[in-house]
Amino acid sequence: MDLYSLLCSYENLELAFRKARRGKTLKPYVIEFEEKLDENLRTLQQELLFHTYRPKPLETFILRDPKTRKISKSAFRDRIIHHAICNIIEPLFDKCFIFDSYANRIGKGTFKAIQRFEYFAQKVSRGFTRPCFVFKTDIRHYFETVDHKILLSILQRKIDDRRLLWLIKIILRNYKTGHHEKGMPLGNLTSQFFANVYLNELDQYVKHTLKTKYYIRYVDDFVILDNYSKKLDYYRDRIDEFCRKRLALQLHPDKSKIHHFKNGVGFLGMRLYQHCRRIKKKNVSRFERKLLQLKNDCQNGNIIREKAVEHFEGWLAYITNANTFKYRKHLVRQFNQFFPLTPKAEIKNIAKYQNFIKTSEQATHQFSVQKTLLLWKKGKGIKEIAELRGIKEATVWQHFANLIEYNQLSLWKILPKEKIESILAGIHSERDTLKDIKAKLQNIPASYDEINCALAYVKSKNRAKNILYHVNWYQKVHCLRKCYFDKKQRNECSGKFDTFISRNPSLKMKRKDFIAFFNDHLSICVLPNKEKESYISWKQFQQAKKLFLKKKKEPTFKILP
Repeated sequence: MDLYSLLCSYENLELAFRKARRGKTLKPYVIEFEEKLDENLRTLQQELLFHTYRPKPLETFILRDPKTRKISKSAFRDRIIHHAICNIIEPLFDKCFIFDSYANRIGKGTFKAIQRFEYFAQKVSRGFTRPCFVFKTDIRHYFETVDHKILLSILQRKIDDRRLLWLIKIILRNYKTGHHEKGMPLGNLTSQFFANVYLNELDQYVKHTLKTKYYIRYVDDFVILDNYSKKLDYYRDRIDEFCRKRLALQLHPDKSKIHHFKNGVGFLGMRLYQHCRRIKKKNVSRFERKLLQLKNDCQNGNIIREKAVEHFEGWLAYITNANTFKYRKHLVRQFNQFFPLTPKAEIKNIAKYQNFIKTSEQATHQFSVQKTLLLWKKGKGIKEIAELRGIKEATVWQHFANLIEYNQLSLWKILPKEKIESILAGIHSERDTLKDIKAKLQNIPASYDEINCALAYVKSKNRAKNILYHVNWYQKVHCLRKCYFDKKQRNECSGKFDTFISRNPSLKMKRKDFIAFFNDHLSICVLPNKEKESYISWKQFQQAKKLFLKKKKEPTFKILP
């Protein structure tokens, strides 16, 4: 197979460009390259075909948070070449990697590795009834000490195209270190891929020669789990010897330790225990410093509140993977104190702000209620939840009513449609008592718990909510049904809604007040007043949709002269 010709093909270079620009479409250097995309890709193609391609010097800078690292950044045109190389050779090597290599691979990642670690820990300890020891280590100055000759010899086993190997050599030699033909730059896509290829030799040795069952690697961090610490001592000596002799690498002397799992083990930014996960203290301290810095920047006018929300959302998404419910609840309250939302604020990214509003409301619920919701989402019934949690079934029903009232759970997923409609017919006001409602439902077999959930549903409809919820509801129920066949008009109205939200982010009202406000004071909808104020049921919408599609499929006949 002519791999180099595939690499130089215009289709491959165009695909590489799309991958390289992902998440960077607004960067000036990407915009500049894209203005003459065809010309620039043709130039790269010719340089590769005529062997005149030379990468530009790397731009190097230092990152000191969370630890000091030297990052080397390639020019954008060189990053396209890196993606083009990986497009061709990654499929050749990925099928040779072991299952438990989790870095820079599709379908893997940090949290998959943590889940696998917890699975191994439970298996080794027989459900935490036996001792479990963990050998944890990493490679000392890994990227700086990768030997080019050894790497190329590994690549040659799968790549027999000399031109492709020539290109890889040029990319490797573009990074200068104190040692001749050693080291790869942190920050390059090819470096991440070659790091996996290089340490795959260690993976194969550990799995097939040492025959260890419970081994996980993420870049140069790896762990081995076993019941006996002496066995892990033996593995440590053999691995250290293999790394020095075969790969010219050295295990980190201070980080190569054997831990007892019951005391907790730090792995990939978290501290893992038998029954929970914790965020490392240094990561928490670092974020708190960042939050204070964002607060000062916002007060000084250097950034807007929305920018702080973006940083905060990223941290919340990360810590959700650990047992941090109370910590998240505290953070949301602290954030709202540090960054109060004023009526003058204007929100640009509506979707991120909407996620933040949901997170803020969830933080007001009790922890017990959230645990009940989690078990329900896992498919557990009411009786099962009560047994698993050691609480009464009535308490579970009360949790459901709480969740329904605050739009965290749908009533229609708990009770059948016929029963819901029958109970709702007996409720005239959210102030009705359960006893009065029960008396009206004489021939309907409904328990007080079921009536309480239906009443909570009525309360949720009448509760004052953020304008975001009302807008989303209106677009789904009214805009979609009335203008289903006019997508362009719906998109225009959606833009008007976004503008309205951005200028009134803290506005709250009840649903009936929103409908009156929308019909009388907003000029978003272009339909006549009669159509604008009308309501189309789901059944009517489905009938109109079927009729339209039927007419569209019917053939039209023309009378020929």
